[in-house]
Amino acid sequence: MRRWLATGLVLVAGMTKAAPLAIAAAAQPPAPSQLDVQAVYLFDFAKFVRWPEGEEHSTLTICVAGQKGYASSLTRLAKGEQIDSRPLAVRVVQTAADVTGCDILFVGVSAKDQETAMLAATAGKPVLTVSDIPGFLDSGGMIQFVVIDQRVRFSVDLRSATHSGIGLSSELLKVAVKVNGASGGTP
Repeated sequence: MRRWLATGLVLVAGMTKAAPLAIAAAAQPPAPSQLDVQAVYLFDFAKFVRWPEGEEHSTLTICVAGQKGYASSLTRLAKGEQIDSRPLAVRVVQTAADVTGCDILFVGVSAKDQETAMLAATAGKPVLTVSDIPGFLDSGGMIQFVVIDQRVRFSVDLRSATHSGIGLSSELLKVAVKVNGASGGTP
């Protein structure tokens, strides 16, 4: 009887500890979407970029082409935030002519038809270009989102960044799955 009572108490104690965990787990918001994760990455990339001296404008502007969901997520993230004492602004762009004044340009898959023109408009200018379009780095982009094992990751092309006068922190490069153009690294 004592053995049964002791076992019963252990089970009840375990259930009382597990019940709040189960309730808390059920109350958890759904996992963030791929879009949300990429928006957070995009916001965080700004913390690891060094623009050429004299190119820092009073506002750090993140421009989004082709993914209105990114703009919404970024606007929520950027509200009241600053990076290097610069307030953040998010702007939706439709064409290559709209990218003037962008510090970071995200070209979404749904704007693939604008990819070449937008990369041409930013070539040689201190604008960090980011996309989730396959082959974006081969087209001259700087950072490309990739999904590996259902996790959002990214690859970097240092040659494109360097050509535009942008420096990328070694901390950012450490977490990239692939870095093109790194000395002694991947071609």
